Amino acid sequence: MKIKSLQDVEETIKCVAQIDAEIRAIDNTATVAINKANEEAARMSAPLAAEREKLLAALKDYSDANRSKIYEDGKKSREFINGTIGYRQNPDKVEVSEDTADLLIKAGFQNCVKVKKEPVKAALKNFDAAQQKKFHVSLVPGEETFYCKAAERTIPEAAA
Repeated sequence: MKIKSLQDVEETIKCVAQIDAEIRAIDNTATVAINKANEEAARMSAPLAAEREKLLAALKDYSDANRSKIYEDGKKSREFINGTIGYRQNPDKVEVSEDTADLLIKAGFQNCVKVKKEPVKAALKNFDAAQQKKFHVSLVPGEETFYCKAAERTIPEAAA
C-alpha cells in the first residue's frame, strides 16, 4: 500500500487498529482454549497422580523396612526389571538471614560475602568527554524508531 496523503495515514492507522483487535481476539480465544485444556488435563490426571503418590509411598515404606535385604554391599539403589529404586543424598543447603552478610563483614569474613561491582550507567550519562575517555565509557546515542499506536476507540468492533 502506498500512502499519499494524511487521509491515507488515518485510514492505514485504522486498518492497523482493526488488525490489532483481531489478533487480540484470536489470542484471547487461544488462551481460553489452552486454559480449559490445562484445567481438564489437571482434572483428569489428578486421580492418577494421587495413585502414583500412594504407590511411591508404599515402595518407600517397603524399602525403608527392608533396606538391608534390598540393597546389598552398601549400595543405595537397586535395579529391577521395570525400573530402579533407591536413595539419593541431596547436598546440604545453607540458609541465611537478611543480616548475615553484614554480620560476616563486621566479624572480618569479607571473603564470605559476594559483592557485585557494577557501574551505575545512569550516572555515567553525565560524564564529559574527558571523563568518558578516562574511564573507558562510550555514550551511544539512542536510536529513533518508528511506531504506530492505533487507538482502539476508532473501531467499534474492538470493544466486543
